[in-house]
Amino acid sequence: MTQISIAVSVILAVLVAMVLVYQAGNRETLSAAQFRADSGYSEAKLSHGITAYQVHGPEQGPALIIIHGGTLGSLAYQAYVPPLVKAGYRVVVYDQYGRGFSDRPKTSLSIDLMRHQLGELMDDLEIQRANLFGVSFGGAILARFGAMHPERVSALAYQVPVIEGASVGQAGTLAAMPVVGPLLSRFVAIPSIIARGESFGTDTEEARRVVAHFTKQFNVRGTERMMRDLLLGDALSNRMADHQKIGASGARAQFVYAIDDPEIKAEQVEAALALYASPDVHSYTGGHFFSSGKTQELAAKLDDFFSQAK
Repeated sequence: MTQISIAVSVILAVLVAMVLVYQAGNRETLSAAQFRADSGYSEAKLSHGITAYQVHGPEQGPALIIIHGGTLGSLAYQAYVPPLVKAGYRVVVYDQYGRGFSDRPKTSLSIDLMRHQLGELMDDLEIQRANLFGVSFGGAILARFGAMHPERVSALAYQVPVIEGASVGQAGTLAAMPVVGPLLSRFVAIPSIIARGESFGTDTEEARRVVAHFTKQFNVRGTERMMRDLLLGDALSNRMADHQKIGASGARAQFVYAIDDPEIKAEQVEAALALYASPDVHSYTGGHFFSSGKTQELAAKLDDFFSQAK
């Protein structure tokens, strides 16, 4: 056997081994429909698949839509619902495509897919105009939507928003590698994302429920692929141009952020809020998940801001 033949045989053996290891590590055993069964969420059949959502509060109340972040789904923001409903809002929570109880469409997870999903959900619920509250990646979706559809936004509230893109760190670097990227995504990047979500904490029953739900969503077919899209596509790209457009329109905005956030640097948030006329600004310490345990306080700030924006 020539050296070339030996080399080809070794390469083929390695590739076969990689495929077998990759298949053995597959954790996706559920459909999205199975995962959301008995979830208590309603289903909106939109153009790219089913969006799972809940609506709380008076039908005639001002609409307030909560847009979750890149990892933790809408279940992590349920604690905001009771105080906001008590304040008179019609509160909508929903899961973005690729996360939580919503479908995993075969299209790439992009910032404009997220924008379209929000707009179509508003159409389905017959909401022409709403107050929007976006957290982390949800803040990026909010900025994109607000820049493209200002007529549908009453006011915008950002919490630790992605502004100049987000560093995907080692997980993104490994996922982007040619040939071995999918394998490294499965065994390194996805566990890294799960560990990040678990850092939300398990100090309370509510937190434990959120983390358990977050971890289980990775058993849904298509989640890994869409999380890889999130890391490698344009979903986490720079949104400063959108903020410039929104600020120039005179829209009212609230910014809530952590000055010690290692993921979204304070100077990025401050550069964005400088584009708005008289934004409502609140800063904290405690990192990216500073809001844990502060739901009542933050909900009151949302109510105060949105009430003034009427």
